[in-house]
Amino acid sequence: MLKRILGNWYRYVLWALLSAVFWAWIFTLLFSANAKRKVVLYADLPQLERNELSIELEKDKPEGIRIVDTAVFDDMMFNQIEVLSGDLFLIPESHVEEYLASFAPIDPADFPGETFYEADGETYGILVYDEETGLKIAGDYIFYIPHERCWLFFNKDSMHIGQKDDAAFAVARQFLTLR
Repeated sequence: MLKRILGNWYRYVLWALLSAVFWAWIFTLLFSANAKRKVVLYADLPQLERNELSIELEKDKPEGIRIVDTAVFDDMMFNQIEVLSGDLFLIPESHVEEYLASFAPIDPADFPGETFYEADGETYGILVYDEETGLKIAGDYIFYIPHERCWLFFNKDSMHIGQKDDAAFAVARQFLTLR
């Protein structure tokens, strides 16, 4: 009996592997959403409380959006294409120039009373962390880099900005209420 089991070990491994793939597919089908129904916020920061922040941002999610997902860049280090397809980005000031070409200009009138990141005569981002002034948006969920300002930016290729829909702006406004 043991000899027969050991002789067929590869079948058991294959069965376990196929079972894991099947259940992962089921989980994704039940608890995920396609890009049209999901707004994603990526943070180039050391750590954030993903689930808690996502739950908080989903409390007042825009119509048609099923999921507001959050992640840090390190979670996706082997999948840069997915990071580039995010809708919102939290970027520390020292990395802004590296990514600036990926950000959409915004109208300051859409976010009255905020401090903006400006470059080349355009407004691109919103200040969300500044140790000097005590600004720390979503501080219960995000571990910002000490002594470095952090900005919220919008992906210029996001399907949730502008004429398509404004779900990214709505999620950003919800995020900015977490003071």
